[in-house]
Amino acid sequence: MFLVRNRLPSWSVKLVLLLVTVTSIIFIIDLDKLPRISEYSQEYLAIQSGYSSELSNDLKHLLTSVEKKEKYFLLIAIPSMPVHLPQRAAIRATWRNVSRWSALRQEDEHFKRIKVMFLFAKTKFGEMSDEFQQELRNNDDMYIIDGLQEGRLVLKYKVLWALTQSLSFDYDYFIKTDDDIFVNLPLMTMSLMTSPRQRFYTGSCMHAYGGFGGYPHWRYCSGGGYVLSRDVVMEIQKLPEQVHQVKFRPEDAYTGWLINRLNTLTDFKVKVFTQGLLKVGPYKCGPFTHTWFYHHVTSSKMESFFQNIDQNVYVECPDSNS
Repeated sequence: MFLVRNRLPSWSVKLVLLLVTVTSIIFIIDLDKLPRISEYSQEYLAIQSGYSSELSNDLKHLLTSVEKKEKYFLLIAIPSMPVHLPQRAAIRATWRNVSRWSALRQEDEHFKRIKVMFLFAKTKFGEMSDEFQQELRNNDDMYIIDGLQEGRLVLKYKVLWALTQSLSFDYDYFIKTDDDIFVNLPLMTMSLMTSPRQRFYTGSCMHAYGGFGGYPHWRYCSGGGYVLSRDVVMEIQKLPEQVHQVKFRPEDAYTGWLINRLNTLTDFKVKVFTQGLLKVGPYKCGPFTHTWFYHHVTSSKMESFFQNIDQNVYVECPDSNS
């Protein structure tokens, strides 16, 4: 009588072990490729299918990190939404178009090297209009954050993603602004030429937040436009994960919180400068000699705004309240 045992050949066992090992390695690599933002808020960032299944093959590159270390003077992050196509078109045609600025024509080429990143999240129903998809094909400045859904609560996570991904590039300054902001690019560029390249945080930094829920008070720069030197962006990535687990919503206060944590928890001290003031309309006069950022400028007004600033057309202010 024979006892029959169901045994796999030794080569089969080895093959199974090899497949398990390779699969594990691939899984680890894929996790490493996810945006670091996914560590900070699971409620907003369930990285699942995202846009991957909805984009045609010629648009899939928008979901990947850029690995080239291209050199720029300014890297400008602009949160936007798919329906804001007129604002983006106006920005590209006016203040973003470096070659149009008379005041910049004689400057060194390095100071005219600018990278713009328009930031998008997944829309509620995961749909993109034909116009938006065409815009994606025609421009290399649009970034879709896979796994992040559009909404009022996610602006700070768009900026955090941009801070992380910006380090794929070599630049001097990281700038965050909005798509309804007109930037006086020559004034800002010339001011930053002589500004510190390290431990630098500037903008309209006269705001305060905190003092509730166990949070301290801290200063921050208005989200209409602020500037960070690249080394500050690098140090933000090294902060403990719990620093990013905050419950308050304002994106600009959140960036100020990260700076406060650097100054409080580490030996890396960041200088906060009030520079590059933000002006909010209505604009009855100007332009203003110390203003880098003009808020609430509609797409239809950007061209006239550009021409007035570029040609030094100044409208006298009728009174101090204008």
